[in-house]
Amino acid sequence: MASVTLKALLNPRTGAALALAPVLGALGGALAVEDAQGTLVLGSSNVGPARVPVVVEGATLGWVSGASESAAMACSTLLAHLAAKESERRALAGEVLHLYREIHLIEQLSERLAALLDLSSVGQSALEQARRLISASHGAILVMVEPDSPLRPVASFGAPVEGGADPIAPLAPFIASVVERGVAEIVNDCAADPRAKKAGMALGSLVCAPLRAKQRTVGAVALGDAAGAAYSSADLQLLNTIALQTASAIESALLCGEMVSAARDREQLAALQKELDTARTIQQALVPRTFPPFPERTDFDIHAEMTAALAVGGDFFDFFLIDDEHLGVVIGDVSGKGIPAALYMAVARTQIRTIALQGLPPKECLLEVNRVLVREKVSAMFATCFYGILNTRSGEFQYCNGAHNPPYLLRASGGVERLPLTGGLPLGMFSRLKYNDAIVQLAPGDALFLYTDGVPEATTAEQDDFTSERLAAALRSCATLSCQELIRHVTSEVLAFTAGAPQSDDITMLAIRLRPSSQL
Repeated sequence: MASVTLKALLNPRTGAALALAPVLGALGGALAVEDAQGTLVLGSSNVGPARVPVVVEGATLGWVSGASESAAMACSTLLAHLAAKESERRALAGEVLHLYREIHLIEQLSERLAALLDLSSVGQSALEQARRLISASHGAILVMVEPDSPLRPVASFGAPVEGGADPIAPLAPFIASVVERGVAEIVNDCAADPRAKKAGMALGSLVCAPLRAKQRTVGAVALGDAAGAAYSSADLQLLNTIALQTASAIESALLCGEMVSAARDREQLAALQKELDTARTIQQALVPRTFPPFPERTDFDIHAEMTAALAVGGDFFDFFLIDDEHLGVVIGDVSGKGIPAALYMAVARTQIRTIALQGLPPKECLLEVNRVLVREKVSAMFATCFYGILNTRSGEFQYCNGAHNPPYLLRASGGVERLPLTGGLPLGMFSRLKYNDAIVQLAPGDALFLYTDGVPEATTAEQDDFTSERLAAALRSCATLSCQELIRHVTSEVLAFTAGAPQSDDITMLAIRLRPSSQL
């Protein structure tokens, strides 16, 4: 019952005194009204021996005194009725005021949450408003950042309980059950609740509501009291309302986070693409790009093309004049793809050119390059490599093969044959290796076709390989073409075979032809 006193009830502003005056007149006798402390609040003292209490819901608000007991009784009954009505009015007014405050605070919460896009800020703001409306010593908001991900706290309040323990952490299993069922719950005696006891809750009472956004539950809000103050159904209903507002804001914050993350990913992707473009430019600059490379030379024809499967790759080729009569040609393939392979390719290609220009025979050149790569080894990568020296006057071709695909010799007569292997291992694997040379004689009009394994291993969508047999057949059909036309013909054959399937490996081709004297 709202607190009502006879003094306040008989205040002229309430109208109770006016309602009592006709009754007093009808009873025809003087009466006195005293409050619970015996203080006279209406009438005069010594009006009679009769004294009747004014009782409302078991509480004595005061007494009515007079000469007639029946008159005092009637007045007492009227005062009790008026006091009860005033109590009801005050209680209703209190409820209306409380409801207004709740609605006002929830509107404030809704406006504030709508302006927040940070998950932690949303949670903390919601907890502050909940704490204003519902008594609690501790509270937390736990959220599933992604569907079916574990709950994690994004905001909380409350000091550690006795012993320094965090009272929120043990709530997680209980809150998870609320999230799973999607139903708010009150536990007013955690010590007696089996689930609370199992979780080792340090709080005395708890109220928890799920955060439901549309058809998805994104987490839960929980309030607890260490002293065990009881929560009511009104508290539960209010927390549900707060949870509804909070869930919508949390979903917006999560969506905003996803958008920010996506934008950041796009920025990182753009930066990475820029780096890859720079790496591709640098890599392309490391291999010959100008054809014909020696326009003043009419004794041989040479052409090469390289297509990386990714932005950058591990294939490499090179050619250079060691002196006026000797032309060095190199082709290689680094294990792996992408930037690491490209970096290793740059190191290997630079070492080969530097050592080859010293005029060493092919086997000694690869032996020295291998020694350098093994000594400076910084990764598990290795490179297959073929290096040969063509005497442009005699047609003698001396070469060494470090586990690379054997080149093809294209005879001017139209015949196609593979160069014999020399038994070498890839560069950069073992320090103590032995490489062997071999020599083949080119006649005027003969050509050499060097390539990486991306050519025979080019695949269709059904994973069928182009194969060495198809490569040999393609070379037979164009054995007498110029080096540039020869490479373009093989390229068109590979593209027709793969029929648009993604390129699975780097493709590099190099062709060199000893021109007949009639073309000199």
